[in-house]
Amino acid sequence: MVMQIGIDQVHEQLEMMGFEAPDFVITAAMSVVDSIDDCLDKAGYTDAVMTLIKVYSVILILSAADVRKIASEHAPSGASVSYQYFADGRKSLLKLLSALDTAGCTDNLPIDRPVGIIQFDVNRG
Repeated sequence: MVMQIGIDQVHEQLEMMGFEAPDFVITAAMSVVDSIDDCLDKAGYTDAVMTLIKVYSVILILSAADVRKIASEHAPSGASVSYQYFADGRKSLLKLLSALDTAGCTDNLPIDRPVGIIQFDVNRG
């Protein structure tokens, strides 16, 4: 039986990472991730692994939509807010997700997975 995650779990993980996203976007991302339930079930993952796969997948989908955190705020009125976007944490989550999802259930989700680039030098003579 597939584990269902709740919006509170996603909020908790985002908060722990210092990021925020609106409820309606989280709910939509959770709905997309729910599409892999059959694969997760057939893969025989434990409840704990399914929970991690689903939460990490939702967060990675959100990160493609510029999930951000407030890096600093100033005020008494030289008002200023600066944000930090989700870059380094994304790499770590992708590694964790790949290690957990050995059956490839998340492969077709809209998660941006960078591809290694091979660089060639061309010399004209």
